[in-house]
Amino acid sequence: MAAGTLDSWMSAGCSGPAKKRKSGTAHDDPLPTKRAKPDTKPKPQESTPATKSKPEPTPLNATPTLALKEETGDIFAAPPNTLLIHACNTDGSWSGGIAQAFQSRYPSAFQKYAEHCHEIGGAKLVGTAQLIPPQSGDSSKHFVGCLFTSRHYGRRKDPPAKILAATGVAMEELLKQVKGFNAGVGEGERVGEVRICRINSGLFRVPWGKTTAVLEGLGVGGEDVRVVKVVSPPEEEE
Repeated sequence: MAAGTLDSWMSAGCSGPAKKRKSGTAHDDPLPTKRAKPDTKPKPQESTPATKSKPEPTPLNATPTLALKEETGDIFAAPPNTLLIHACNTDGSWSGGIAQAFQSRYPSAFQKYAEHCHEIGGAKLVGTAQLIPPQSGDSSKHFVGCLFTSRHYGRRKDPPAKILAATGVAMEELLKQVKGFNAGVGEGERVGEVRICRINSGLFRVPWGKTTAVLEGLGVGGEDVRVVKVVSPPEEEE
């Protein structure tokens, strides 16, 4: 047999069938893993317990403010030593509205008021006050308190905003005058009850509610007067 033929036969016989790879060897590619589908459902939000806001406690040293006590009746039917307060112009005139009633009942107090206006001058009096003690020439033993809230009256009266601004500072001054007066006299001569009409709401044409807000915002921590009666005739009730 020729050598080339023998070599070819031996090579074919020795080679045998090819061996198959075993799966799971390090050379095998890993099988792809299934990815979890994203959860598209909205998750419920965790609820946090609502915290209730606690009201802030009122400071123990808070300054008390002026209290108004509304009632109906006759402001002039008052006990002796009562202080009767009304709003005034600085022209020295009580010729209209409730001021005219003050002039007829307290003519001597009116003279004190008129002299005060003429001596000091109108513009300087706006936002000030005058405390007039009981006068011997008047029949009733009442104090009269004048709050100068407008320079003029009638068509020349001040605008409401200016009247309200003058009302607050004038009332503060009057309360200080009361405290000073009471400190210098005996028990039977001091200011007792305090009454006021619905100031500014008549001829000055300022709504009473706006004046109320000003008066009730005044601090009275160091004053003798802390409560004022607002006395109005029945027809003025709102």
